[in-house]
Amino acid sequence: MDTVKVVLELTREEAAALVQAQRTAYRLRLQAEFWDDRYRNIPHPMRHGSILAHCPDMSANKKLLGALAQGSRIESARGA
Repeated sequence: MDTVKVVLELTREEAAALVQAQRTAYRLRLQAEFWDDRYRNIPHPMRHGSILAHCPDMSANKKLLGALAQGSRIESARGA
């Protein structure tokens, strides 16, 4: 798999705003995909994983949210 590494420095305010915007976008997109006909025959507990497997933008968004959460925890632990 070919990968891209992104290093980004944000203020706490920028990071918080980005997290909020990305969570909203993710939630709306998941809702739309969840009820799409192509996932109709997939049991509800398995749909989220199937959606992530078929939608690379949503998978990337989930990774971004995880990285932002981890970065925020590290900065909080440092006392910055």
